[in-house]
Amino acid sequence: MHDAILAMIQKRHPEDQADWDRALREVLQEAALAGLWRTGFFSRAAFYGGTALRLFHGLDRFSEDLDFSLLEPDPEWKLAERLDGLRAEIEAFGFSVSIDTKHEGKIDSTFIKANTKIHFIRIEAPGPVTGSTASNRLVKVKLETDTDPPAGIQTEIKTLLEPFPVTVRVVTPPCLFAGKLHACLCRSWKTRVKGRDWYDLLFFVSHGVTPDLL
Repeated sequence: MHDAILAMIQKRHPEDQADWDRALREVLQEAALAGLWRTGFFSRAAFYGGTALRLFHGLDRFSEDLDFSLLEPDPEWKLAERLDGLRAEIEAFGFSVSIDTKHEGKIDSTFIKANTKIHFIRIEAPGPVTGSTASNRLVKVKLETDTDPPAGIQTEIKTLLEPFPVTVRVVTPPCLFAGKLHACLCRSWKTRVKGRDWYDLLFFVSHGVTPDLL
C-alpha cells in the first residue's frame, strides 16, 4: 500500500520539504477519516472545522486537526472504544502509527503519530527530502470530539474519494459559519481570535454562506 500513499502525495505536487510534510499529514488525515467510517463513527458524530472545510468545500488553508461533534450529548462517550478499528484501517493503508487518547471535560482527544522519515523511506520519496528529514520527526494528527454539542446542529452526507470512497457526515456550511462567529465573539483574551479565524470568516462571506443563527 506504500505505492498508494506515494500516489496520493504526488497528486498534491509537492515541491519542497514543507510540501512533502504537509502532503503526508493530509494523506494520514484522510486515512484516519476512512478508518472512522469503517467503525461506524459517523452514525454518532459529524465532522466540522477547518479540515472539513478544506476537504469538502474548497478552503485553501491547511488545518492539522480533525474536529468532530457528537449528534447527541453523551458525557461517557470515548473514541477509545473504536481505536482497534481505526488503527487497523490506517495500518492496512500502509502507515505504522501510535495512538494515544485523553478525555478532558467535554472534549475527547485522540493523537495519531507516525515517524516521518521512516514513511518517506518506505514510499521512496526523493533523496533530498528523505535525507533532510530528522530521524525523530513525527507527522501528527489530532482528533477532537465534542461530547456535549449545542442543540440544532444540521448535517449532510458527503463523499470522501480518497483513499477510497467513503461517506462522511459533515456539519453544514451555515452551521459551520455560525459556530465560527460564536467562537470569535465569545473567546476570552487568552484564546483571542487568530488570523485563521478571520480567513475562515472571509471564506464563508465570499462563498455567499448565510450563518444559521437559529
